[in-house]
Formats: sequence, C-alpha cells, structure tokens
Amino acid sequence: MPTSVVRDVAQASQVQKAMSVLSPPNTFGVLRTLDRNGGQLPSSAFADAMPWMGAKLSPRLGAMETAGLLSRSRFGKESIVAMTEAGRDALRLQLPITRWASAHQSAPETGTGLGAYTEQALASLNLTHTVATLWALAGEGESVYPSEIQDLVLPEGVHPSALYRRLAQMESAGLVEREGEFRNYMYGLTQSGRDLMEPVEALARWAERHVPAAGADREVPTVPRVQAPVARPVAPSPVSAPAAAQPSPAAAAAARAQAATVRSTTTVLSFSHQAPPQAAPLVTASAPARHR
Repeated sequence: MPTSVVRDVAQASQVQKAMSVLSPPNTFGVLRTLDRNGGQLPSSAFADAMPWMGAKLSPRLGAMETAGLLSRSRFGKESIVAMTEAGRDALRLQLPITRWASAHQSAPETGTGLGAYTEQALASLNLTHTVATLWALAGEGESVYPSEIQDLVLPEGVHPSALYRRLAQMESAGLVEREGEFRNYMYGLTQSGRDLMEPVEALARWAERHVPAAGADREVPTVPRVQAPVARPVAPSPVSAPAAAQPSPAAAAAARAQAATVRSTTTVLSFSHQAPPQAAPLVTASAPARHR
C-alpha cells in the first residue's frame, strides 16, 4: 500500500463531511443527468428525465445547491439547473469508489450503474470516526490496541467506547479484523480496508477543493515569534555511559499489552464484543455454629 494515501487524521472530519454531501440517494443520478445534457437543464425537464423521483426531486436539487454541487438561475420564467465545478469533479469519484464497492460489497439494492454503487458505498462508510480510524490503522501498518490510536481518532472529550463501537461496526463490514483475547483485542485493516485507501484518497482530494475545513472561517491569532537561545556546544565526556539494554521482542510485546490493558479496562467494561461478566452472588456469613 503506498504511504501517500495515509493522511493527517485531523483531515478526516472534512472527508466525512464530503461523504455526507455525496451519499444521499439520487445525488449522482442528478449529476449524471446534467452531464448527459451538456451540464445544464431546465427544472421542468427533470420530471421527464428522472420520473422515478417525483416529489423528492425538488428537495434533492435544493440540498445539492446548498452543498455547491449545482446552481440555479432564472432565464425568463424558467429555472435553469447547472452543474458546478464541484459537481463535475464529484462525477470523477465514481470510478475508484465503484471499483472498490464492486469488489468488496454486494450489488446495490436499488439503482444500477456507477452512481448506485457509489452512493451505496458512501452511505455505508458515512459514520463518524470511520475515516479517522482507517487512516490511523493504515498509518500504524500493523495490528494495534484501540487505546494506542484513540487519541488520534477521537476528539477531546469523546468517550473511548465510541472507538470500540466503530471498530465493531467496521469489523462487521469487513474493513478491519480482530485478533487476540478478551480485553486484549488488537485491530488491523483487512484487504478490503487497505483497498479502500484509494477511493478515500480521491474523496480527500475532492474535499480539499470543495469542502470548507472546520474552523476555516475563524480568525487565526498571530503568535509573536520568539528567538530561541543559541545552545553552546558541550564537550563530550571522555567516559561514555554504557548503553541501556534493549528489551527482547517478547518482553516489549508483553509490556505493550499490559499498557493497553491498563488504559482500556474501564472502556471494555462499558463496551465489549462479549457479554459483560456477571458479578458473583453475594454470600452472607452464616451464624457461628453452637459449641456442643
């Protein structure tokens, strides 16, 4: 897997927003209809071009206009719907997304063609923290304990159980695999999860161009630059201290598992793949036996 597709996890919310914009049903159907008609079409002509939408057409056009995928203008008494640059760029996302979906998901229940595959795939992935979890696992390159990536995936103040729930759902979707023992589970990407990096990277590029980043409209305060003091060179000691002994791979793995267990104990008690252990029945002390 090329490392170029592993991005800063801080960009994940921008990609999730892109999924929310593009995943509603018939979004790509509207864009493809406009594309087949030279990029624009009178509103009245949509009823004939997409008769199956009925009363759902007008709200979809309004939502897509708000999202910047299309624009509407008046020409006499007629309203003209035109595809924007964001809409044209969105059509190019269909191929990588459909290529992944056709290999790792079932056929769409409704609709046919690239648009149906694309919308179904985006809808199934449009869950909070999914992209951040994918990037965090891809960046590690190996199976990890959830507690080792929760600071990367979850915003401050979000309970760690949110990551456990998302990992469980991604496991059911075939994106991650779980190994290890109860309370010491490790997670890594499956082949499906690794293949998903390409379409997610395409989504990230689209989001960079057409989805405002969180807090982009806020004024960033300027911080005065402070000149760092120049450190004086220190003469090397004639006698060097002996290098610390490196732990064996088995000892390092045991220490890693212990650290993950300590951090995630309370989280696993609140959420687990298995039913929580039942408390032992309370046994009261019986009255002392009488001396014979």
